Amino acid sequence: MAPTDRVPLSDEDRAILDLECPTVVGHVLHMAMLRGDPVEAAAVRGRIAERLPAAPELRYRLAGTPDEPVWVPDPGLDLAVHVVDAPDGPYDDAGLRALVADRFARHLDRDRPLWSMDVAPLAGGGTALVWRVHHALADGATMTRLSHTVLYDEDAVGSGAGRDTGTAASPPATVRADHERRRAHLMGVIEREFTVGPAHSPFDGALSTHRDVAFVDTDLAALHAAARWAGATVNDAFLAVLAGGLRRWIDHHAGTVTDLRVRVPVSLPREDPSQGNRDSAFDLPLPVHVTDPLERLRSVHELTTRRKDARDAALLDDLLHRLAEVSPPLRHVCDRLRATARAFTVSVSNVPGPRTPVAVLGRRVRATWPLAEIGFHHALRVTAASMVDVLSFGVTVDPGLVPDLDVLADGLRAEAALLVAACQTSPDNRAATSR
Repeated sequence: MAPTDRVPLSDEDRAILDLECPTVVGHVLHMAMLRGDPVEAAAVRGRIAERLPAAPELRYRLAGTPDEPVWVPDPGLDLAVHVVDAPDGPYDDAGLRALVADRFARHLDRDRPLWSMDVAPLAGGGTALVWRVHHALADGATMTRLSHTVLYDEDAVGSGAGRDTGTAASPPATVRADHERRRAHLMGVIEREFTVGPAHSPFDGALSTHRDVAFVDTDLAALHAAARWAGATVNDAFLAVLAGGLRRWIDHHAGTVTDLRVRVPVSLPREDPSQGNRDSAFDLPLPVHVTDPLERLRSVHELTTRRKDARDAALLDDLLHRLAEVSPPLRHVCDRLRATARAFTVSVSNVPGPRTPVAVLGRRVRATWPLAEIGFHHALRVTAASMVDVLSFGVTVDPGLVPDLDVLADGLRAEAALLVAACQTSPDNRAATSR
Protein backbone atom coordinates (compact mmCIF):
# COMPACT_ATOMS: atom_id res chain seq x y z
CA MET A 1 0.00 0.00 0.00
CA ALA A 2 1.36 3.41 -0.99
CA PRO A 3 2.20 5.84 1.84
CA THR A 4 -0.46 8.23 0.54
CA ASP A 5 -3.11 5.57 1.27
CA ARG A 6 -2.35 5.83 4.98
CA VAL A 7 -4.02 8.81 6.69
CA PRO A 8 -2.74 9.56 10.21
CA LEU A 9 -5.35 10.32 12.84
CA SER A 10 -5.36 13.79 14.35
CA ASP A 11 -4.58 14.22 18.04
CA GLU A 12 -8.29 14.85 18.66
CA ASP A 13 -9.30 11.66 16.84
CA ARG A 14 -6.77 9.57 18.74
CA ALA A 15 -8.08 10.98 22.02
CA ILE A 16 -11.61 9.93 21.00
CA LEU A 17 -10.40 6.39 20.29
CA ASP A 18 -8.72 6.27 23.69
CA LEU A 19 -12.02 7.11 25.44
CA GLU A 20 -13.79 4.06 24.04
CA CYS A 21 -14.16 1.15 26.46
CA PRO A 22 -16.77 -1.50 27.39
CA THR A 23 -19.08 1.15 28.88
CA VAL A 24 -18.43 4.02 26.41
CA VAL A 25 -18.98 3.73 22.67
CA GLY A 26 -17.22 6.11 20.31
CA HIS A 27 -19.84 7.02 17.73
CA VAL A 28 -22.25 9.81 16.95
CA LEU A 29 -25.67 9.31 15.37
CA HIS A 30 -27.41 11.19 12.60
CA MET A 31 -31.02 10.13 11.97
CA ALA A 32 -32.79 11.43 8.88
CA MET A 33 -36.58 11.32 9.23
CA LEU A 34 -38.13 10.83 5.76
CA ARG A 35 -41.70 11.47 4.68
CA GLY A 36 -43.52 9.42 2.05
CA ASP A 37 -43.51 5.76 1.12
CA PRO A 38 -41.13 3.46 3.01
CA VAL A 39 -37.58 3.08 1.72
CA GLU A 40 -35.71 -0.23 1.80
CA ALA A 41 -32.04 -0.73 2.57
CA ALA A 42 -31.28 -2.00 -0.94
CA ALA A 43 -32.33 1.34 -2.44
CA VAL A 44 -30.26 3.28 0.11
CA ARG A 45 -27.24 1.07 -0.63
CA GLY A 46 -27.63 1.84 -4.31
CA ARG A 47 -27.69 5.58 -3.63
CA ILE A 48 -24.58 5.43 -1.41
CA ALA A 49 -22.72 3.21 -3.91
CA GLU A 50 -23.26 5.79 -6.67
CA ARG A 51 -21.78 8.59 -4.58
CA LEU A 52 -19.18 6.71 -2.54
CA PRO A 53 -16.18 7.97 -4.59
CA ALA A 54 -16.94 11.49 -3.29
CA ALA A 55 -16.85 10.32 0.34
CA PRO A 56 -13.55 8.43 0.81
CA GLU A 57 -13.94 8.53 4.62
CA LEU A 58 -16.65 5.88 4.38
CA ARG A 59 -14.06 3.41 3.08
CA TYR A 60 -11.61 4.05 5.93
CA ARG A 61 -10.87 1.40 8.51
CA LEU A 62 -8.38 1.47 11.34
CA ALA A 63 -4.87 0.09 10.86
CA GLY A 64 -1.39 0.74 12.23
CA THR A 65 -0.62 0.29 15.90
CA PRO A 66 -2.33 1.50 19.11
CA ASP A 67 0.42 4.11 19.44
CA GLU A 68 0.30 5.13 15.77
CA PRO A 69 -3.18 4.42 14.39
CA VAL A 70 -3.93 5.32 10.77
CA TRP A 71 -6.87 5.21 8.40
CA VAL A 72 -6.52 2.97 5.34
CA PRO A 73 -9.00 2.30 2.52
CA ASP A 74 -10.82 -1.00 2.86
CA PRO A 75 -10.90 -2.68 -0.57
CA GLY A 76 -13.41 -5.22 0.76
CA LEU A 77 -16.08 -2.70 1.80
CA ASP A 78 -19.45 -4.46 1.62
CA LEU A 79 -22.37 -2.06 1.77
CA ALA A 80 -24.73 -4.96 2.46
CA VAL A 81 -23.06 -5.26 5.87
CA HIS A 82 -23.14 -1.54 6.60
CA VAL A 83 -26.66 -0.64 5.39
CA VAL A 84 -29.39 -3.02 6.59
CA ASP A 85 -33.14 -3.15 7.06
CA ALA A 86 -33.96 -2.76 10.76
CA PRO A 87 -35.73 -5.85 12.12
CA ASP A 88 -39.28 -5.97 13.48
CA GLY A 89 -40.57 -2.85 11.76
CA PRO A 90 -42.60 -0.78 11.29
CA TYR A 91 -41.73 1.24 14.42
CA ASP A 92 -43.94 3.47 16.50
CA ASP A 93 -42.35 6.27 18.56
CA ALA A 94 -41.52 4.01 21.50
CA GLY A 95 -40.18 1.27 19.25
CA LEU A 96 -37.94 3.66 17.32
CA ARG A 97 -36.62 5.11 20.56
CA ALA A 98 -35.82 1.59 21.83
CA LEU A 99 -34.11 0.68 18.53
CA VAL A 100 -31.93 3.78 18.60
CA ALA A 101 -31.01 3.29 22.27
CA ASP A 102 -30.02 -0.31 21.52
CA ARG A 103 -27.91 0.64 18.51
CA PHE A 104 -26.30 3.51 20.37
CA ALA A 105 -25.12 1.17 23.12
CA ARG A 106 -23.40 -1.19 20.64
CA HIS A 107 -19.80 -0.67 19.58
CA LEU A 108 -18.94 -0.44 15.91
CA ASP A 109 -16.76 -3.23 14.51
CA ARG A 110 -13.19 -1.93 14.32
CA ASP A 111 -12.29 -4.56 11.71
CA ARG A 112 -14.52 -2.71 9.23
CA PRO A 113 -15.08 0.93 8.27
CA LEU A 114 -16.52 2.56 11.37
CA TRP A 115 -20.09 3.28 10.34
CA SER A 116 -23.43 1.52 10.10
CA MET A 117 -26.98 2.41 9.01
CA ASP A 118 -30.35 0.86 9.91
CA VAL A 119 -33.25 1.63 7.55
CA ALA A 120 -36.35 1.65 9.78
CA PRO A 121 -39.92 1.93 8.41
CA LEU A 122 -42.24 3.96 10.65
CA ALA A 123 -45.73 2.96 11.77
CA GLY A 124 -47.17 6.39 10.96
CA GLY A 125 -45.60 6.44 7.50
CA GLY A 126 -42.13 7.40 6.39
CA THR A 127 -38.68 6.01 7.17
CA ALA A 128 -35.90 6.69 9.65
CA LEU A 129 -32.30 6.32 8.45
CA VAL A 130 -30.41 5.54 11.67
CA TRP A 131 -26.79 6.29 10.76
CA ARG A 132 -23.98 5.70 13.26
CA VAL A 133 -20.47 6.94 12.49
CA HIS A 134 -17.47 6.81 14.81
CA HIS A 135 -16.66 10.24 16.22
CA ALA A 136 -13.00 9.74 15.34
CA LEU A 137 -14.07 9.56 11.70
CA ALA A 138 -16.63 12.37 11.67
CA ASP A 139 -17.80 15.16 13.94
CA GLY A 140 -21.16 16.88 13.58
CA ALA A 141 -20.10 19.17 10.74
CA THR A 142 -18.52 16.26 8.86
CA MET A 143 -21.70 14.22 9.30
CA THR A 144 -23.64 17.04 7.67
CA ARG A 145 -21.20 17.09 4.75
CA LEU A 146 -21.30 13.30 4.34
CA SER A 147 -25.10 13.31 4.40
CA HIS A 148 -25.20 15.81 1.57
CA THR A 149 -22.57 13.90 -0.33
CA VAL A 150 -24.03 10.40 -0.27
CA LEU A 151 -27.71 10.78 0.68
CA TYR A 152 -29.38 14.09 -0.03
CA ASP A 153 -30.64 15.11 -3.45
CA GLU A 154 -29.53 18.70 -2.94
CA ASP A 155 -25.74 19.12 -3.14
CA ALA A 156 -24.63 21.35 -0.23
CA VAL A 157 -20.95 21.51 -1.21
CA GLY A 158 -21.62 24.74 -3.04
CA SER A 159 -23.98 26.14 -0.40
CA GLY A 160 -21.50 25.92 2.45
CA ALA A 161 -23.99 24.25 4.81
CA GLY A 162 -22.18 22.74 7.75
CA ARG A 163 -18.73 23.59 6.39
CA ASP A 164 -15.95 25.85 7.53
CA THR A 165 -15.74 29.06 5.56
CA GLY A 166 -11.95 29.13 5.59
CA THR A 167 -9.74 32.17 6.07
CA ALA A 168 -7.47 34.08 3.76
CA ALA A 169 -3.86 34.80 4.55
CA SER A 170 -3.53 37.69 7.00
CA PRO A 171 -1.20 40.63 6.41
CA PRO A 172 1.80 40.91 8.78
CA ALA A 173 0.28 43.77 10.78
CA THR A 174 -2.84 41.70 11.45
CA VAL A 175 -0.72 38.72 12.49
CA ARG A 176 1.23 40.86 14.98
CA ALA A 177 -1.95 42.34 16.39
CA ASP A 178 -3.47 38.88 16.73
CA HIS A 179 -0.34 37.65 18.52
CA GLU A 180 -0.52 40.50 21.03
CA ARG A 181 -4.22 39.85 21.56
CA ARG A 182 -3.49 36.18 22.26
CA ARG A 183 -0.89 37.11 24.86
CA ALA A 184 -3.26 39.59 26.50
CA HIS A 185 -6.06 37.03 26.77
CA LEU A 186 -3.99 34.00 27.75
CA MET A 187 -4.36 34.41 31.50
CA GLY A 188 -8.07 35.03 31.10
CA VAL A 189 -8.46 31.81 29.11
CA ILE A 190 -6.61 29.84 31.79
CA GLU A 191 -8.79 31.34 34.52
CA ARG A 192 -12.06 30.73 32.66
CA GLU A 193 -11.30 27.25 31.33
CA PHE A 194 -9.61 25.74 34.36
CA THR A 195 -12.08 27.00 36.96
CA VAL A 196 -13.81 24.12 38.72
CA GLY A 197 -17.54 24.04 39.27
CA PRO A 198 -19.72 22.53 42.01
CA ALA A 199 -18.25 19.73 44.08
CA HIS A 200 -21.04 17.36 42.96
CA SER A 201 -22.61 16.92 39.55
CA PRO A 202 -26.09 15.35 39.30
CA PHE A 203 -24.85 13.43 36.25
CA ASP A 204 -21.68 11.91 37.75
CA GLY A 205 -21.35 8.22 38.55
CA ALA A 206 -20.15 4.85 37.29
CA LEU A 207 -21.50 4.25 33.78
CA SER A 208 -23.30 1.10 32.71
CA THR A 209 -23.71 -0.26 29.18
CA HIS A 210 -27.37 0.84 29.05
CA ARG A 211 -28.62 3.93 27.23
CA ASP A 212 -31.87 5.84 26.94
CA VAL A 213 -32.51 8.48 24.30
CA ALA A 214 -35.08 11.17 23.58
CA PHE A 215 -35.76 13.56 20.71
CA VAL A 216 -37.58 16.90 20.78
CA ASP A 217 -38.54 18.91 17.68
CA THR A 218 -38.93 22.67 18.08
CA ASP A 219 -39.86 25.51 15.74
CA LEU A 220 -36.55 26.88 14.50
CA ALA A 221 -38.09 29.86 12.73
CA ALA A 222 -39.86 30.94 15.92
CA LEU A 223 -36.73 30.46 18.04
CA HIS A 224 -34.68 32.37 15.48
CA ALA A 225 -37.16 35.26 15.55
CA ALA A 226 -37.16 35.30 19.35
CA ALA A 227 -33.37 35.26 19.50
CA ARG A 228 -33.05 37.98 16.87
CA TRP A 229 -35.51 40.20 18.72
CA ALA A 230 -33.50 39.77 21.93
CA GLY A 231 -30.23 40.53 20.11
CA ALA A 232 -29.05 36.94 20.59
CA THR A 233 -28.30 33.96 18.35
CA VAL A 234 -30.08 30.68 17.74
CA ASN A 235 -27.30 28.92 19.63
CA ASP A 236 -27.96 31.25 22.59
CA ALA A 237 -31.64 30.28 22.41
CA PHE A 238 -30.67 26.59 22.33
CA LEU A 239 -28.60 27.02 25.51
CA ALA A 240 -31.32 29.06 27.22
CA VAL A 241 -33.94 26.40 26.46
CA LEU A 242 -31.55 23.72 27.72
CA ALA A 243 -31.02 25.64 30.98
CA GLY A 244 -34.78 25.76 31.52
CA GLY A 245 -35.17 22.06 30.76
CA LEU A 246 -32.38 21.15 33.19
CA ARG A 247 -34.02 23.28 35.87
CA ARG A 248 -37.26 21.34 35.46
CA TRP A 249 -35.45 17.98 35.71
CA ILE A 250 -33.56 19.08 38.84
CA ASP A 251 -36.77 20.40 40.41
CA HIS A 252 -38.45 17.08 39.68
CA HIS A 253 -35.74 15.29 41.62
CA ALA A 254 -35.98 17.76 44.52
CA GLY A 255 -32.45 18.87 44.01
CA THR A 256 -30.94 22.25 44.77
CA VAL A 257 -30.92 24.36 41.61
CA THR A 258 -27.48 25.76 40.89
CA ASP A 259 -25.80 26.93 37.74
CA LEU A 260 -24.18 24.09 35.77
CA ARG A 261 -21.05 24.45 33.66
CA VAL A 262 -21.63 23.28 30.10
CA ARG A 263 -18.97 22.52 27.50
CA VAL A 264 -19.68 23.98 24.08
CA PRO A 265 -17.63 22.42 21.25
CA VAL A 266 -16.24 24.71 18.55
CA SER A 267 -15.08 23.43 15.15
CA LEU A 268 -11.90 25.25 14.16
CA PRO A 269 -10.88 25.93 10.54
CA ARG A 270 -9.06 23.07 8.80
CA GLU A 271 -6.98 23.38 5.65
CA ASP A 272 -8.29 19.98 4.52
CA PRO A 273 -11.70 18.93 5.94
CA SER A 274 -10.88 15.26 5.21
CA GLN A 275 -7.93 15.25 7.62
CA GLY A 276 -9.93 14.51 10.74
CA ASN A 277 -11.48 16.61 13.48
CA ARG A 278 -9.98 19.83 14.73
CA ASP A 279 -12.17 20.79 17.61
CA SER A 280 -11.87 22.98 20.65
CA ALA A 281 -14.45 24.12 23.19
CA PHE A 282 -15.23 26.64 25.88
CA ASP A 283 -17.00 26.13 29.18
CA LEU A 284 -19.53 28.51 30.67
CA PRO A 285 -21.85 28.56 33.70
CA LEU A 286 -25.35 27.96 32.35
CA PRO A 287 -27.83 30.17 34.27
CA VAL A 288 -30.09 27.33 35.39
CA HIS A 289 -31.27 29.34 38.41
CA VAL A 290 -32.86 32.06 36.24
CA THR A 291 -36.59 31.38 35.89
CA ASP A 292 -37.58 34.11 33.42
CA PRO A 293 -36.93 32.81 29.85
CA LEU A 294 -36.04 36.25 28.43
CA GLU A 295 -33.68 37.09 31.27
CA ARG A 296 -32.10 33.66 30.87
CA LEU A 297 -31.60 34.20 27.12
CA ARG A 298 -29.97 37.58 27.67
CA SER A 299 -27.69 36.12 30.35
CA VAL A 300 -26.61 33.30 28.02
CA HIS A 301 -25.97 35.77 25.20
CA GLU A 302 -23.75 37.89 27.42
CA LEU A 303 -21.73 34.84 28.46
CA THR A 304 -21.24 33.44 24.96
CA THR A 305 -20.45 36.84 23.45
CA ARG A 306 -17.71 37.37 26.00
CA ARG A 307 -16.16 34.00 25.18
CA LYS A 308 -16.38 34.49 21.42
CA ASP A 309 -14.96 38.00 21.54
CA ALA A 310 -12.02 36.71 23.58
CA ARG A 311 -11.55 33.85 21.05
CA ASP A 312 -11.24 31.45 23.96
CA ALA A 313 -11.73 28.26 21.92
CA ALA A 314 -8.93 29.05 19.47
CA LEU A 315 -6.59 30.29 22.18
CA LEU A 316 -7.19 27.21 24.31
CA ASP A 317 -6.54 24.97 21.29
CA ASP A 318 -3.24 26.75 20.66
CA LEU A 319 -2.26 26.56 24.33
CA LEU A 320 -2.90 22.83 24.59
CA HIS A 321 -1.06 22.04 21.36
CA ARG A 322 1.95 24.02 22.54
CA LEU A 323 1.85 22.18 25.87
CA ALA A 324 1.87 18.87 24.00
CA GLU A 325 5.01 19.95 22.14
CA VAL A 326 6.83 21.23 25.23
CA SER A 327 5.63 18.78 27.89
CA PRO A 328 3.34 15.88 26.97
CA PRO A 329 2.90 14.90 30.65
CA LEU A 330 1.70 18.42 31.51
CA ARG A 331 -0.72 18.33 28.57
CA HIS A 332 -2.02 15.02 29.90
CA VAL A 333 -2.62 16.56 33.33
CA CYS A 334 -4.53 19.46 31.77
CA ASP A 335 -6.66 17.09 29.71
CA ARG A 336 -7.53 15.03 32.78
CA LEU A 337 -8.40 18.17 34.75
CA ARG A 338 -10.69 19.41 32.00
CA ALA A 339 -12.44 16.02 31.78
CA THR A 340 -13.61 15.92 35.39
CA ALA A 341 -17.18 16.51 36.52
CA ARG A 342 -16.03 19.64 38.35
CA ALA A 343 -14.67 21.14 35.12
CA PHE A 344 -18.01 20.85 33.33
CA THR A 345 -21.33 19.13 33.96
CA VAL A 346 -22.87 18.59 30.52
CA SER A 347 -21.41 18.57 27.01
CA VAL A 348 -23.66 20.20 24.43
CA SER A 349 -23.46 20.88 20.71
CA ASN A 350 -25.58 22.47 18.00
CA VAL A 351 -24.84 21.63 14.36
CA PRO A 352 -26.45 23.74 11.60
CA GLY A 353 -28.01 21.73 8.80
CA PRO A 354 -29.63 22.50 5.43
CA ARG A 355 -31.48 25.79 5.12
CA THR A 356 -33.45 24.61 2.10
CA PRO A 357 -35.45 21.37 1.75
CA VAL A 358 -33.61 18.19 0.85
CA ALA A 359 -34.76 14.68 0.01
CA VAL A 360 -33.47 11.11 -0.09
CA LEU A 361 -34.67 9.01 -3.05
CA GLY A 362 -37.52 11.44 -3.58
CA ARG A 363 -38.64 11.45 0.07
CA ARG A 364 -38.52 14.82 1.82
CA VAL A 365 -36.36 14.97 4.96
CA ARG A 366 -38.59 16.51 7.62
CA ALA A 367 -36.01 16.55 10.45
CA THR A 368 -32.58 15.29 11.44
CA TRP A 369 -32.26 13.82 14.92
CA PRO A 370 -28.73 13.90 16.40
CA LEU A 371 -27.09 11.99 19.24
CA ALA A 372 -23.62 11.99 20.77
CA GLU A 373 -22.16 9.63 23.35
CA ILE A 374 -21.98 10.30 27.05
CA GLY A 375 -18.66 9.94 28.87
CA PHE A 376 -16.99 9.27 32.19
CA HIS A 377 -18.46 11.54 34.92
CA HIS A 378 -20.97 12.88 32.36
CA ALA A 379 -24.02 10.64 32.07
CA LEU A 380 -26.02 13.23 30.12
CA ARG A 381 -25.26 14.55 26.63
CA VAL A 382 -27.40 17.01 24.65
CA THR A 383 -27.08 17.73 20.94
CA ALA A 384 -29.13 19.71 18.44
CA ALA A 385 -29.34 19.82 14.67
CA SER A 386 -31.39 21.96 12.30
CA MET A 387 -33.30 21.06 9.15
CA VAL A 388 -34.86 24.05 7.37
CA ASP A 389 -37.33 25.31 10.05
CA VAL A 390 -36.97 22.50 12.61
CA LEU A 391 -34.44 22.47 15.44
CA SER A 392 -34.22 18.97 16.93
CA PHE A 393 -32.77 18.16 20.33
CA GLY A 394 -31.23 14.73 20.88
CA VAL A 395 -30.57 13.57 24.44
CA THR A 396 -28.46 10.57 25.49
CA VAL A 397 -28.29 9.31 29.08
CA ASP A 398 -27.32 6.37 31.21
CA PRO A 399 -30.80 5.69 32.64
CA GLY A 400 -29.36 4.34 35.88
CA LEU A 401 -27.78 7.72 36.60
CA VAL A 402 -30.26 10.01 34.83
CA PRO A 403 -33.78 8.59 35.30
CA ASP A 404 -37.03 10.17 34.11
CA LEU A 405 -35.63 11.31 30.78
CA ASP A 406 -39.14 12.26 29.63
CA VAL A 407 -39.19 14.98 32.30
CA LEU A 408 -36.18 16.60 30.64
CA ALA A 409 -37.58 16.10 27.12
CA ASP A 410 -40.95 17.59 28.06
CA GLY A 411 -39.12 20.42 29.81
CA LEU A 412 -37.13 21.29 26.69
CA ARG A 413 -40.34 21.36 24.64
CA ALA A 414 -42.11 23.56 27.20
CA GLU A 415 -39.19 25.96 27.63
CA ALA A 416 -38.88 26.49 23.87
CA ALA A 417 -42.56 27.43 23.72
CA LEU A 418 -42.22 29.73 26.76
CA LEU A 419 -39.23 31.55 25.27
CA VAL A 420 -41.04 32.19 21.99
CA ALA A 421 -44.18 33.33 23.82
CA ALA A 422 -42.21 35.61 26.16
CA CYS A 423 -40.60 37.40 23.23
CA GLN A 424 -43.92 37.73 21.38
CA THR A 425 -45.75 39.14 24.41
CA SER A 426 -42.97 41.35 25.74
CA PRO A 427 -44.10 45.01 26.05
CA ASP A 428 -40.97 46.11 24.20
CA ASN A 429 -41.74 43.70 21.36
CA ARG A 430 -45.37 44.82 21.11
CA ALA A 431 -44.28 48.45 21.01
CA ALA A 432 -41.71 47.74 18.30
CA THR A 433 -44.27 45.77 16.24
CA SER A 434 -46.90 48.53 16.46
CA ARG A 435 -44.54 51.16 15.07
